[in-house]
Amino acid sequence: MDQLAAIRETFFQECEEQLAELESGLLAMEAGATDSETINAVFRAVHSIKGGAGAFGLDELVRFAHGFETVLDEVRAGRLEPTPDALKVLLRAADVLADLVCSARDGGGSVETETSAAELSQLLGGEAGDAAAEDDWGDFEFQPLGAGQTAAAPSAKAWRVTFRPRADLYAKANESALLLRELRRLGEIEVSLDASNLPSLAELDPEAAYLAWTVILTTEREQSAIVEVFDFVDGDCDLSIEEIAEDHAESPIAPTDVGDLDIAALIAKAQSAAPDPGPEAPPTRDAPAARAPEPMTHAAAGATIRVDLERVDRLIDLVGELVINQAMLSQRVLEAGIARASGVAVGLDELEQLTREIQDSVMAIRAQPVKSVFQRMPRLAREVAALTGKQVRLVTEGEATEVDKTVIERLTDPLTHMIRNAIDHGLESPERREAAGKPAEGVVRLSAAHRSGRIVIEVADDGAGINRERVKQIAAERGLIAADAVLSDEETDNLIFMAGFSTASEVSDISGRGVGMDVVRRSIQALGGRISIASRPGKGSTFTMSLPLTLAVLDGMVVTVAGQTLVAPLTAIVETLQPKAADVHSLGGDARVIAVRDSYVPLIDVGQALGYRAAPLDAACGVALLIESEGGARAALLADEIQGQRQVVIKSLEANYRQVPGVAAATILGDGRVALILDIDTIVAVSRGADLARSERRRATAAG
Repeated sequence: MDQLAAIRETFFQECEEQLAELESGLLAMEAGATDSETINAVFRAVHSIKGGAGAFGLDELVRFAHGFETVLDEVRAGRLEPTPDALKVLLRAADVLADLVCSARDGGGSVETETSAAELSQLLGGEAGDAAAEDDWGDFEFQPLGAGQTAAAPSAKAWRVTFRPRADLYAKANESALLLRELRRLGEIEVSLDASNLPSLAELDPEAAYLAWTVILTTEREQSAIVEVFDFVDGDCDLSIEEIAEDHAESPIAPTDVGDLDIAALIAKAQSAAPDPGPEAPPTRDAPAARAPEPMTHAAAGATIRVDLERVDRLIDLVGELVINQAMLSQRVLEAGIARASGVAVGLDELEQLTREIQDSVMAIRAQPVKSVFQRMPRLAREVAALTGKQVRLVTEGEATEVDKTVIERLTDPLTHMIRNAIDHGLESPERREAAGKPAEGVVRLSAAHRSGRIVIEVADDGAGINRERVKQIAAERGLIAADAVLSDEETDNLIFMAGFSTASEVSDISGRGVGMDVVRRSIQALGGRISIASRPGKGSTFTMSLPLTLAVLDGMVVTVAGQTLVAPLTAIVETLQPKAADVHSLGGDARVIAVRDSYVPLIDVGQALGYRAAPLDAACGVALLIESEGGARAALLADEIQGQRQVVIKSLEANYRQVPGVAAATILGDGRVALILDIDTIVAVSRGADLARSERRRATAAG
C-alpha cells in the first residue's frame, strides 16, 4: 500500500469515528441534551469530515458537509432552535453524509443529496435562508479578499492567530489552506506566510513542515469559534491565539491573498518581503502585543497507535500456542514426579501466572465497546419505522460494554434482524397502541452488560407480546409441528426460531419470507452463545442473547466421562457436589432429579446424553456439576470425576470437522490430546427432549 493510500484509509477510519460521534450527539440532542458541549461535538464531527474530504478532492462530500455545517452553526449560535422536526432533518442529513463517505471510500455510485439539502435549506428559514443556503451549497473554493467582504462591525475584536503545522498534520491529510479558509468565514483577515525556516532544495525533506502562518482576524465571534477551526488538527500544530489592539501594526511579512493557492508563489512572496536574517527572530512570531493576554497553546493529544488487525490476530494465536505449551510443560513435570516444592515446579507456577497475564493483556487489545454496533441501529430503526408507519424510539444502554472484536464483527447481522423484527412484529400501530391505552410511540430497548463472565445483550419492546395461539396455528399450517402437539409457553415461543416460520401475512421489504429469526439463532450459536425469549401478552417481549467475551480462550472445569476428557465452561457452573443416594429420585425410566437445598433439579448423565454409554451412571459413584442457564433454570450434570480447573484455548470443531450436538468447540490438553468443550444448554435441552420422547412412547404403549 502506497503512502497516499494509507493516508486515505486513515481518513476514512477517522470518518467512521466522526460519524458515530455525530449520530450519538444528534440522538442525545433528540433526547433533550441541548447543552453547548453536545452541540459543539456534533458541529466538530461534520467540520472534521469536511476538512479531510477537501484534502482528497471529494467535492460532493465537501459541499454537502459544508451545508450541513452551516445549519449546525446556526444551532450553535442559538439562531436555530433544535426542535424535534429540525432534529429529524439533521438525522436524515447524517444518514446522507454517511452514505457519501461510504460512496467515496468504496468508489460507489452517486448519492441522492438534493432532498436532504433542500430540507437543510428550509431550516435556515425564509428567503434569506434560501439565499444563504444557495451560497453555502455553491462551489466551495477560495475567493479573493477585498471587494466581496464587508467591513467589520465596530464591536469586532482583532486577534492574532499564529500556527506552525507539524509534519503529522500533513501526514493525516490535513491542509493549512483549509484552515485559512475556515478562518476567513469568521470575519476579515490578513494572512502572512513565514517561510524563514525553509531550507535549500538540497536540504529539503519532502515530508517535513517548514512554513508558518500568521493571521490577523477581525471578527465579532468569540475566541472559542477560532479554537474550533483547529479542533481536528489539535496536537498536530503549534498554535497561539491572542487578542490585539484594533490599531495593530502591519505585519512585516506582506499580507497574502487567501485565494492564491500557488504555494511556490506564496513562498517567493514571503521571502522577498522578509527582513534579512539575523540573531533576532521575526517580530511577528516572538514579539508580544502590547495589551495581549497570555497566548493559548494546545497540548498534544493522547498517544495512540493504529495496528493492522492481522498482526493482532497473529499475536493472539501465538499467545494461544504459548498457553498450550505451558500446559504441556506442566503435564510433563507432573508425569516426571517432580515435587511441587521444587524450584522447577515453582518456576512453572510463575510461568503459568505470567502466561495468563500476557493473555489477558493481549485480549484487552482486541476488546472494543459494543457502541460501534449499537450506533448503527438508530438509523435502521428510523428506516423500518418509516416503512411501517410506526412511531418508534430506540433506547440504547451499556454502549461502553467491551467485548472481543471477533464477537463484535458478527453481532451486526443478528441485531439487525432482531431490531427489524421488534419494530415490524413486536410493536403495534399507533392507533392500536392508543386504543390499548399505550403511548402512540413504541419503545425498543437495546442493552448490553457483563454478567458471569459473559456479555448479555437484550432487545426488548413494549409491544403486544407473542400471540402464542397464532404462533402454534401458523406452525401447524406450515407443517412445523403436529396439529395436536402440546407445547409449553417456552416451547411455543421458540417456534419463531424455526426455519420457514413467519407471522407476516404478506411478503414485504421487511419480512414475510420465513428467514430472519432462524438466522439469528444460528448466528448466536456459531458464536458459542445462546438466545432466550421472555414474553408477556400485551406487555412486550424480551430477547436475551448470552455470548462469550472472547472466542479465543475459556476458563473451564476438566471432567472425565466414560473414559473421555471433557471441558465444561466455568461461567455456567454454580457449584460441584457429591450426590448421595438418598438425594436422587427417579421420575420413571432414566429421568432423575436431585435434591439441592430443599429444591429439586434435573440430573443429567453427560455420558448418556452424548452417547458414550447406554445405561445411566450410578449417581453415588459420580460427581454433579450444578449449572444455571441464562434464563435462571438449573440442572445438574453428572460426570465420573473432576480433574481440575484450567484455562483452555478454543479451537473451532465445526470449522475443522463438523457440528456435533452438545459440543461447542474443542481444545488441546497438556498431554496433546483433544478434549471437547461442552455446550451445556444444548445438552440440557436435548436431554429434556429425550425424556419427553420416552414419556410419550411409554404413554402410547400403555394406551395401546
